Amino acid sequence: MKYPISGQMAGLCALSLLLAACGDSPADEAPVTEAVAPVEEAPTLADAVTNAEGPFAPKDDCGALYGFDSFRGQLRRAITFQNVDSIAALADPAIKLDFGGGAGVEELKKRLADDPELWGEMGDAIALGCAAQGDTAVTMPWIFASLPDGADGLSTYLVTANDAPVLAAADAGSESTGTIGWDLVKLAGDGPAADAEFIEVSTLDGATSGFVAAESLRPVSSYRILANRGDDGWKVTAFVTGD
Repeated sequence: MKYPISGQMAGLCALSLLLAACGDSPADEAPVTEAVAPVEEAPTLADAVTNAEGPFAPKDDCGALYGFDSFRGQLRRAITFQNVDSIAALADPAIKLDFGGGAGVEELKKRLADDPELWGEMGDAIALGCAAQGDTAVTMPWIFASLPDGADGLSTYLVTANDAPVLAAADAGSESTGTIGWDLVKLAGDGPAADAEFIEVSTLDGATSGFVAAESLRPVSSYRILANRGDDGWKVTAFVTGD
């Protein structure tokens, strides 16, 4: 038995409409991607300095020095963008890099390439203030040139927080005996292991002692920047750590 052509066409149209309807079903829709909250960056040392309060909170004694603010701004930009050529242009050709003879702009470039964390060390040094030695020399951080008499640079730390808890033991869950902020402390026990989470310290006068989180302590002898102004303007003359 043959069906009329018009009936065949009607059947095909009906089938097409049915298939189209199926294609619009929720199962065939593109999956909805849930929004992902942006990852919050950890606060930097520069952030902590903004509201620093304490006996050794960073100070800036260098802002009035001729040409220094412009030089420091160039340093900050070079560090922010990790621009090796810019840092090289701001460094003295004989820049001192350690106490074993390491020196020179090419060596500085090599070290920055081998250890990118040095960019952060430079940024931290600048964030922690500036001490002026006359009109043509500066030290960053400020604290390195401002240690009180009797403080040992190799065993002294700067507390880099306003309210760092002082704990009775090297355990985050131990009892807190108080807080300490932007003060100088010295080692109270054996030297800490490289991966120690807490360090036993006491204030220089011995009035407060206990364990403080290592992340809230910066050795005074850690990386620092020295700069001098000469005939060709300000130049970084040393970027060193230790003593």
